[in-house]
Amino acid sequence: MPQSFVFLIPLILFFSCNPSSESAVWIAHAPADTAYCRIDPEGQTVLPNGRLIEPRGKTIPIAPHPYGLVLSPDGTVAITANSGTRPFSISILEDLDKDQVSVRQIPDGPLNDEGLLSAVFMGLAISPDNQTVYVAGGQENVVFVFDIASDTKLDSIDCSREGYSGYIGDMVLNKAGSQLYAVDQVGFELLILDTKTRSVAQRIPVGRYPFGVCLSPDEQTAYVANVGMFEYSRLDTALEFPAFGYQSREMKEGIDSLGIPGLGDPNAPEAFSVWAIDVGSSVASVRAKIKTGFLIGEEVEGIPAVGGSSPNSLVATEQYVFVSNGNNDCISVIDPKKDSVLTNIRLSPDKRLGTARGVIPFGLALSPDQRRLYVAESGINAVGVIDVDKLEVIGHLPLGWFPAKLAVSPDGKRLIVANAKGYGSGPNGGKSFEMGPEGSYIGSLMKGSVSILDVPTDAELSETTAQVLRNNFRFRPANSPDFKDRQQNPVPLFPGHSVSPIQHIVFISKENRTYDEVFGQLKKGRGDASLARYGRKASFRNNAGTDSVQDCDVMLNHLALARRFVISDNFYVDADHSADGHRWLVNTYPNEWVETHVAAAYGGKRRMQPDSKSPGNLALVGSTGAIYPEDYNEHGSIWDHFERHGIDFFNFGFGTELAGNLSDSTMKYTGVKYLVNFPLPGPLFDRSSRSYATYNMAIPDQFRADMFVQEYEEKWGEGGAPLPSVLTILLPNDHGAGDRPHAGYPFRESYMMDNDLALGRIVEFLSHTPYWKNMIIVVTEDDSQNGVDHIDAHRSLLMVISPYAKRDYVGHQHYSFGSIFKTFWNILGLPYLNQYDAGATDLADLLTEEADFTPYNAYPVDARAFDPQKVLDPFDEAFDWEAVVGSPNLDDPEVLLKEAREADRQRELERNRQSNPIRKK
Repeated sequence: MPQSFVFLIPLILFFSCNPSSESAVWIAHAPADTAYCRIDPEGQTVLPNGRLIEPRGKTIPIAPHPYGLVLSPDGTVAITANSGTRPFSISILEDLDKDQVSVRQIPDGPLNDEGLLSAVFMGLAISPDNQTVYVAGGQENVVFVFDIASDTKLDSIDCSREGYSGYIGDMVLNKAGSQLYAVDQVGFELLILDTKTRSVAQRIPVGRYPFGVCLSPDEQTAYVANVGMFEYSRLDTALEFPAFGYQSREMKEGIDSLGIPGLGDPNAPEAFSVWAIDVGSSVASVRAKIKTGFLIGEEVEGIPAVGGSSPNSLVATEQYVFVSNGNNDCISVIDPKKDSVLTNIRLSPDKRLGTARGVIPFGLALSPDQRRLYVAESGINAVGVIDVDKLEVIGHLPLGWFPAKLAVSPDGKRLIVANAKGYGSGPNGGKSFEMGPEGSYIGSLMKGSVSILDVPTDAELSETTAQVLRNNFRFRPANSPDFKDRQQNPVPLFPGHSVSPIQHIVFISKENRTYDEVFGQLKKGRGDASLARYGRKASFRNNAGTDSVQDCDVMLNHLALARRFVISDNFYVDADHSADGHRWLVNTYPNEWVETHVAAAYGGKRRMQPDSKSPGNLALVGSTGAIYPEDYNEHGSIWDHFERHGIDFFNFGFGTELAGNLSDSTMKYTGVKYLVNFPLPGPLFDRSSRSYATYNMAIPDQFRADMFVQEYEEKWGEGGAPLPSVLTILLPNDHGAGDRPHAGYPFRESYMMDNDLALGRIVEFLSHTPYWKNMIIVVTEDDSQNGVDHIDAHRSLLMVISPYAKRDYVGHQHYSFGSIFKTFWNILGLPYLNQYDAGATDLADLLTEEADFTPYNAYPVDARAFDPQKVLDPFDEAFDWEAVVGSPNLDDPEVLLKEAREADRQRELERNRQSNPIRKK
């Protein structure tokens, strides 16, 4: 074991001790405590995950999601590649060495001239004379060439070849400015581009999904980091269920009888590796294939690795090549003479976090004297400082939300850092919300930032490191007086602290709603009643304006459950979209691969070519509701955690909607059919319903409720097997879709009522079973991007339904997805899975030891807006299958952005009417 790992203490010592040793147990919670989300550039900003940011130095807001950053050779200009909500852009920051930094954007507005940069993805390079910038064009398969001084697009370098798609990403320019080295992620290639002829000089096959590239100091070697695990294949026959589970024999070898190709060894040289390519001769060639971080299946600190290392960024000196391993929270140090790993430098801000991962090392930069290595620690909103001579971490610096790329000024005195999420979104509705040109869509509001800060002295690192810890985690000993009221709470203070009366957890995921939309009228909560479009006494009309309903209680069961049980008004989804939301929902924090591809795969102007010969064409999976091998965390998801600790569970439609699927009239019981050999997480494959439909807006949630009850009775009803410890259920129809009156959905609100009634029915059924007396039902959303909220666009629904839930109570503790899972682990007696659940505040405030076993009876919905009989015909169950073609894909950003802009327009018209006395008449 490398020396840098010796100090680690297993997580179980800190979080799973017995009560007699409480003095040795540290309880972590969110630093926000009871604070609501807020943006405060002059003080502390409270993020949706309950952490705080106080960036050092000067912070400059720019366009959304700057995942690329380059510094000019003279250090006066920094340029970011912003791959957030369209239009994609670059930001040019000049006069970095002066007090007043000038900023301009290409294109120069949120809706202007999208043709200038139809796609952007991370890669940037500036010519030696500081005049030209090369911009990676992502799925456009080009490199754009701009004149920096005039913002003029000079040309583009075409990287295409017939029959193949491309996805151009990270780039590096040689010192002479004559050759540009760029990775083609879906082509699995390193491209050497001639900047004079503006053409592709060479194509060198590399590993799967090349993500990062750097040159050796002598420019004789190019190093490429590959973040992919598998090369996937389209299937000749659509499958009723995914082909196989992860790590199964079938996954590796395929299923010959069905013509399904296998995926091979997840530890193949092409997967999660760094390739060294000799580029000093006329014909470049691969010299070495180096595995960094930990192998899949390798036991590390007592836990076999589920996901790969995710090597993503590189820098090189004559002595070392440094590689950031996004999933392993470490930097691999390669000896370039031997092409082998010397050691791993562990990145852990505090030993009390034990083995929990979540730092997410991303961008790397070296000081000019090569004595300091700086690493963007995206997961803890910091930059790590590494002593290169000693190969050890000496401190951390607090930055903005999700620092991605960074650079050091030529004099070594300043750091320039691109923070992909900046200060967050803030509110996107309400009486005090002032809408800017970007509108109210969460993706447009998630502006990035660039921080410019002085490099601290080593003596200053002690205080900056302490601040990073304060901003991310708050620790208190378990025997603190603060916990005197926790002895009898149904949620144990930590795993193993006590035995909970709760023995069965039901976790229900829904789609896209904010707190204000549903609960904004509740007087006990901090809501804005003007935004409660799905609350009580709502009035609405159809899209055509030909039909309307007045004074309708839309999500009546949600409101009744909130009054009967408990909700939070200070809960936030960690996600910005469904693409990352479905990762968070299974306690998998999105790594740099997922975060950087959300916008491109999900909001990109042009989809990947369906007939492309490129081996990685299937990589960008969009917003589908599943996780994939490329984004498995080192310790896996809830499914792996359950299996590792012997927890029995069963799943209904949750996390099974893999990409490359079909939805049509034959998908009644599964929701989709599968056309690509993506594997399901191994534990999920054998524990998922084959009759319960995953996401498909043509299937009513009423039918899902029927299928749930039917399968429940068959498996665990009278005379059946004992109920598993955990059930997971997907109820997606509050996502909404277009009006379909002939199918029982005359209004958008009809979908909400379908979802509401299904939730009420499921709670009613479960509360009448013998297991109710030991049950907790937790209900939340995968994301909130189609809603509006006056506190923050990430604020969403958290409902806790149980005999042990407080009655008619609204909790005000700051909660996130991690809070839900921390509560589960405390109840089940399991160690925490990652730093996001370990550092969250659990839900104990929402529960009480005074149980009320009275069952719940669902409320009927208003038949004027939704007739459940119409969508659930008992004779033929003839749903409107064709309508799925016209319904939005799961959180299709183009549809959502269009809806958000139309809603913005209507709000602006209403404001004008209110302020114009003539129009009022």
